[in-house]
Amino acid sequence: MNMTSHVCHKIISVVCITVFALTSIPLVSDSTAAERERTRSSDNRLQQTQGKRVERERSRSSDNRVQQTQGKRVQSERRRSNDNRIERTQARRVERSQGNKRWKNKRRVVSPRSFRQGHVVRKLPRGYKRTWYNRVPYYYSHGVYYRPGLSGYVVVSAPYGAIVVSLPVGYQRFWIEGSAYYAYGGYFYRRVPRGFVIVEPPDAVEFEEVDPDVVQPSRPATGEVSVTVPVLNVRSGPSLRDPKLYQIHEGYILEIHGETNGWLYVQLPNGEFGWVKSVYTRPLEPASG
Repeated sequence: MNMTSHVCHKIISVVCITVFALTSIPLVSDSTAAERERTRSSDNRLQQTQGKRVERERSRSSDNRVQQTQGKRVQSERRRSNDNRIERTQARRVERSQGNKRWKNKRRVVSPRSFRQGHVVRKLPRGYKRTWYNRVPYYYSHGVYYRPGLSGYVVVSAPYGAIVVSLPVGYQRFWIEGSAYYAYGGYFYRRVPRGFVIVEPPDAVEFEEVDPDVVQPSRPATGEVSVTVPVLNVRSGPSLRDPKLYQIHEGYILEIHGETNGWLYVQLPNGEFGWVKSVYTRPLEPASG
């Protein structure tokens, strides 16, 4: 009986151990799976965190590169701007220096204001000459150049390179580096075998035209007169003490705008005004006072 009881007890023990073992296997398996899931989740979070860190680092690095590039561009622009300012400053200094040197070395030629280009005269003054340039005829008298127009002859600029046989009375001569130049009425000439060639103003000369102060007439008058002497002085006032403004030649037609004590206040062919002695003129029509 005891033997049977002992065997039964062993059998029961074995059965219990077996049942416990069988029931424990799923629990262990479930625990292992949960652990694996937690590990995987943790690994994913770590990977995501590392990915975000890497992305942030890349973004920061890209921003830094952009900022560095922009900073380099700004610095480059500043350097260029500074270089440009320095170059402009140096250029202005050089220009001022050269201008001061030119001004010191320049010779000033002063003359009454030349005839206004575009002014039209009905006929050419007596004693005019003709010159050709590029097969185009020009007419000149007392330093003024004309071309035919619709209603007469138009005052034009002198053609550089044309040759005239003589210069008007009152021209100025000066020397530059051993070469003689002649100036009158805003134009410059050089002597050549056939006369005088019209040249561009030399660099060492500055031409200055002056606006004369002309005395206004005390009495009005109208009419026209013609110059009857080879050369007639036009003055700023009705007196021989007043300075000469122009010299006009015989045949010029002058329009009267006033008179006083044997002097006529006239308008010249260039549109300017001045005084001439009436004794050296001939009326084209009776003047009315």
